[in-house]
Amino acid sequence: MVKKGIEESNQKPLLKDVVSSSGWALCIGAGTSLPVFPSWKELVVKLIKLSSNKNDKIFCDYLINSFSPDTLIQASQIILDKSEKDYSEILSNELYSNILTKATKSEWKSVAKVFHNSNPSSLGKKDWEIFLNFAQTQFNSTTAFQIAEVINDSLSTNLKPSAIISFNAEPLLLSLLNALQWGKARKQSSTFSKGQLKINFDRITRSISTRSVSRIPYIFCHGLLPIPGMKNKEVNYSSDKLVFSENEYLQLANNSFSWQSSMFLDISSTRKVVFIGVSLTDSNMRRWLSWIHKNKINELKELNKYQGYSTSHFWINLEPDTDDTKRWIEASVAHLGVRLIWIKSYNNVGKVLRTLLSL
Repeated sequence: MVKKGIEESNQKPLLKDVVSSSGWALCIGAGTSLPVFPSWKELVVKLIKLSSNKNDKIFCDYLINSFSPDTLIQASQIILDKSEKDYSEILSNELYSNILTKATKSEWKSVAKVFHNSNPSSLGKKDWEIFLNFAQTQFNSTTAFQIAEVINDSLSTNLKPSAIISFNAEPLLLSLLNALQWGKARKQSSTFSKGQLKINFDRITRSISTRSVSRIPYIFCHGLLPIPGMKNKEVNYSSDKLVFSENEYLQLANNSFSWQSSMFLDISSTRKVVFIGVSLTDSNMRRWLSWIHKNKINELKELNKYQGYSTSHFWINLEPDTDDTKRWIEASVAHLGVRLIWIKSYNNVGKVLRTLLSL
């Protein structure tokens, strides 16, 4: 049996009750960073043009319709004959190209520092002010900006997330969260200075990343690309963990253990997860969710508590035009333990998230 999706007009504080028990987690994908960062398709088109040295839409469309994005990214690396390290720099330049064209040299200097730095308390007033001003004009159209505002308001309550899982290789949401924290702290104290910013998030890029029990883990499941123009330290990014190319994706899929799967499984099996900006077509993600849901169903049956359906997680997604399409999308994730929350516009993500938390 498929649990019907929840209409935007019928939203309820569904996460409020779990806060006092297991808590909730957020899982984001590329959709939260549009249009600042390119979609998978847009990134692949950029790489095809770069690798082929020609701007041919028919040629690009043929390749995109014939192969998956990870296959084409792998092919691009082979055609360009680049090492993983050199190719990660190419990926980074293409990923950040939209921002680089809109930022002045001085703006990019501060924006890059915020994106790059794993210790936000080490940055000064000037960099934060420049980043915030740039974000409010260039990043305010993203879903990430809405999410950051909601989570920032939840940090002083018991409604804050217990973890954030990112399938993006860029730190937009994390940087916005840190920036909004700085802006809030600056307003509350006229004597606020560098070094006084409370760090609420741990940047997790690998299994040995530093974790603090008092902070929320922000986990880069698909790695983190270096920032163009920055002297990137290994601790600040993880291009060796990227799951962009087909080779890396298949290695992850065929591995019985990986740090990505262990963290995703731990969080998803013990907490309710809200998915935003993801398509839920990623084979690894679907595989992990199906394992968790199947185990849950079996345990409910053993205790005679199974009622014919069960969901643990929520997927905030744009409502399609027809009821038949809605029914098929709902059925496509029902066996993963995921229930749809339908929205009329991506501009409403923040509002819906606030309702879910009763914030």
